[in-house]
Amino acid sequence: MLVEKTINLQNSQLSWLRLEQEFSFELEDSFYWLLSKLDIHRFSFEHDPNNNLSKTLFIWLPLNEWSVRDQEILVQSLISLTEPFDLTLPECKWIQVKDEDWSLSWKKNWKPDPVGKSILILPAWLDVPEKFLERKIIRLDPGSAFGTGSHPSTRLCLEALDNEPPVGQTIADIGCGSGILSLTALKLGAKSTFSVDTDSLSISATKINSALNDVPGNLLNVFLGSIEEIEANMPKEKIDLILCNILAPVIKLLGPSFEKIIGHKGKVILSGLLVQQIKELQEFFLELGWQVLEIKKKDQWALMVLTLNLS
Repeated sequence: MLVEKTINLQNSQLSWLRLEQEFSFELEDSFYWLLSKLDIHRFSFEHDPNNNLSKTLFIWLPLNEWSVRDQEILVQSLISLTEPFDLTLPECKWIQVKDEDWSLSWKKNWKPDPVGKSILILPAWLDVPEKFLERKIIRLDPGSAFGTGSHPSTRLCLEALDNEPPVGQTIADIGCGSGILSLTALKLGAKSTFSVDTDSLSISATKINSALNDVPGNLLNVFLGSIEEIEANMPKEKIDLILCNILAPVIKLLGPSFEKIIGHKGKVILSGLLVQQIKELQEFFLELGWQVLEIKKKDQWALMVLTLNLS
C-alpha cells in the first residue's frame, strides 16, 4: 500500500474510533478538503499500487469526543461529496482501537513505486530493490504533506516529466506539497527549481525530502507563499517550465500571473483537473493568450500543457 496523506497522532492513553471508508480515486481531493475544513487531522489515504480504482480512507477520532450522532453526520458529509461525481460509497466500518504508534504503523505498508520508464518513488526508510537500480530514485518521507505520487493528478505530472525530461530547464513548482515534482524534475536533469506552497508543513516536507535526496540548496529553492515568491526570487532569464498540480479553481486564480514568470518559449503543465473541467480551462486560458499543446487523462483526472500564443 501507499500512503498519500497522513498526519500523526501523539501518544496518549485514549481509545480511538477508526473509520475505514473505501472510495474511488477521484474523491480524494474532496475528502481532503472536507477533513481539513472540519479540523480533523488524524487521517490517511492508503492505496494498493495494484488497485487503480480505489483507495481507503482511515480517520482516527477520540472515542470520548465523538457521539454516535457526530459519527453519522461525518459519514453523511462524506457521502454528499460523491454526488458531483455520480458515485456511491460502500458501507464504512467503525472500529474501536487502542492507542498505538501511528507515526510508524502507516509506514509498514508503503512500497517502492515505479513510475513511467525511469522513475522510482521510494520510501526513505527502504533500500532500492535490485530490479530498480537503473531508475532515477526519488526518496520521500511525506510526513504531513500531500504527495507520494499515487494520486492520478500527480502521476500524470510525473509521467509528463519522464516522457519529456526537462534537461537544463529552470522549473517553477507551484503548490509543491512534498516536493515530489521538484525532485523528479531535478533528477531528470533540470537546472534548478523554485518551489512554493502556502502550507508551512509542505515547505518543511520539501526541505526534508530535498535533504534525503542530497539535493544542494541552490538547486531546489523553496519558499512559503505562491507565485509572487517565484517572481521575487527567480533568475533574470525567467522560468522554462511551470508545474501546477492544484485544483482547477486555484489554477484559475493563479493563471493570470503565469505570464509574469514564464520565458519566451516556456510551457505550463497543469494537473489536478477533472476531465469535465477541461473545456472550461481551455476557454479560460485561450482568453489569456495561451494555447493548449496537449491534454492527457487518467481515470477522472486530466493534465493540460500550455504555451503562450505568440502568433
